[in-house]
Amino acid sequence: MTELTKERDGSVATVKPAETGGYASLLTGESGRMLALISGGIGLHAFNQFAIVAATPLAAAELGGREWYSWVYSLYFIGSIAGGTAAASIRDRLGTRISLALASVVFTLGGLMAFAAPAFGWIVFGRLLQGVADGLIVAICYSLIPANFSSALIARVFAVEATVWAVTALLGPLVGGLITEATSWRFSFLAVAPFVIVLALFTALTRPKTGEGRAASFAPVSVGLCVLTALIFALSSTSDEPVWQAALLVLGALALLSVVALDGRLGPQLFPAGSFRSGSVLGRAFLILFLMSAGHSAGSTYLALLVGEVFGEGPAVVGYVVVTMALSWSVVAMFSSRYEALVWRNATMWIGPLFLLFGFAAIAIAIGLHWLSLVVFGQILVGAGFGLAWANVNEAAMDAADLEDRDRASALLPTMSTAGYAVGAALSGTIAAATGLTASLATGSAGDTASWLYGTAAFGALVSFVLGFGVKLKRS
Repeated sequence: MTELTKERDGSVATVKPAETGGYASLLTGESGRMLALISGGIGLHAFNQFAIVAATPLAAAELGGREWYSWVYSLYFIGSIAGGTAAASIRDRLGTRISLALASVVFTLGGLMAFAAPAFGWIVFGRLLQGVADGLIVAICYSLIPANFSSALIARVFAVEATVWAVTALLGPLVGGLITEATSWRFSFLAVAPFVIVLALFTALTRPKTGEGRAASFAPVSVGLCVLTALIFALSSTSDEPVWQAALLVLGALALLSVVALDGRLGPQLFPAGSFRSGSVLGRAFLILFLMSAGHSAGSTYLALLVGEVFGEGPAVVGYVVVTMALSWSVVAMFSSRYEALVWRNATMWIGPLFLLFGFAAIAIAIGLHWLSLVVFGQILVGAGFGLAWANVNEAAMDAADLEDRDRASALLPTMSTAGYAVGAALSGTIAAATGLTASLATGSAGDTASWLYGTAAFGALVSFVLGFGVKLKRS
């Protein structure tokens, strides 16, 4: 049956929901175009995070910005959190298509600033603009999932998007590196252009509809506290002093708690009801997304350095080891999505973190014992854990939100992950400084640092494993 739905910007969308849950229904017609739109946004998000890895050191050396090097990444994450937390209210005020179009323009402007940068500060500011736009784009794309696909298709949508994220995250550093070698570091900042084009094209070709809930209110206090929290953690990760890092981590944790305590009390509410209650499915799912991302970030931030220095391997081997996780995630996500039994899908939400736990432990042991093959095996386990759990946890969080909050909860899913990566990076920097990573690499005793890094990641996986038993998908 065809439905006529009215967007909050006044436009009318005609949608014919698919009645079956197969990939044929997902990849054709309006569902296929909508999937391409969402995949373009999520692909842009994942690719853009990693495409400049090879270019940034060269840019810093040429333009004299080594002291600002880390801020290229820190301000990008801060901007992404700002854009992600404000996305639902911006979409509801301007409409989906206008919001995506404006975000694409801002994103493009940021990339052009980096491309033409006469000084390194231009790159830093350009990445901040890209972060804000990226946070808006990916959050809006996630928010479109519940309203534009039938319940029978949503599990497959999340499985496809998990694969899109993993594959584009894999391609980002590879394509960016090749472009940098073949041309100049400047052109790597334009490597994401195909994703921007796909996003713009399918924004024009689709008529996205929004959910039936109330329009999201802009919550300046809560959004501001989220950005402040991200800034404090970023400052922690850029410091070389363990005491200062630890103090900033404590201050960041307090700022994070203030978000929980003050949301809805000072100004409008940003997070859906139950977001911070460990007894609710939504609260548990948000925590799992945060902890899985933080654990992976804490462990992976120094993985390339550890593999290169401890095992004496060149860039090619280091690259293969790092991308093993993304490859494993992609393969497992596609195969796991074929099993639709509710019992199995609910079980993946604690089985996935269990794989992460064993994978992190394996990598910590492997670096201490100098067993490269065990590092690769650990990476495979970590990727498999994400491939099993990620799509189902995202769907469970969306499903658990009240109908009027579902779009808002969906928009916050990538923001929870981004926040986790920011916190994990801050933790890894503190651990590396406190354990003397640079000195330990020189003496061949980096296993101690690896134990702390991956032990922290494993603890997050253990908490996620326990929380996973309380996260259940609703029966259709």
